[in-house]
Amino acid sequence: MARFGPVLDDVENHKALVVYSPHEDQSAPGLGDPETTLTKIHPVCPPHLGRQPIARWYFLPEVDYPLNLLPPEAKGLVVWIIEAKVLSKAELQFLALLPSLRPKVRVIAECGNWRKFVWKPLKEIAGLSPEQELQATRQQT
Repeated sequence: MARFGPVLDDVENHKALVVYSPHEDQSAPGLGDPETTLTKIHPVCPPHLGRQPIARWYFLPEVDYPLNLLPPEAKGLVVWIIEAKVLSKAELQFLALLPSLRPKVRVIAECGNWRKFVWKPLKEIAGLSPEQELQATRQQT
């Protein structure tokens, strides 16, 4: 049985982690643009099949909406993204900055597989510089 105490401590310390887990037969649906999907109301257009009218639905933000529904005493929200290895460096950088933009949010991104459960700070993997992190924090205030 894995002990998650150190992982939880690092989630609190670093605010965003990348994890490498054992191989699993799981796949995730496409995330699209992480910033739009997680923090903005965004349109989704199903495929147009001939003579049917073009439809468009608007989805609520995957992070901001549930975050606003949390009771005031709640510690926060964890966003766990599987198969994050397909995301670009810019998308990983946004995920690493998300806890700076939304202080009650923590991010865990699965970026590969390993023989055992290991983790690192997401900003290391995303190549996020301290200046970029500081700039994002300033933009939020």
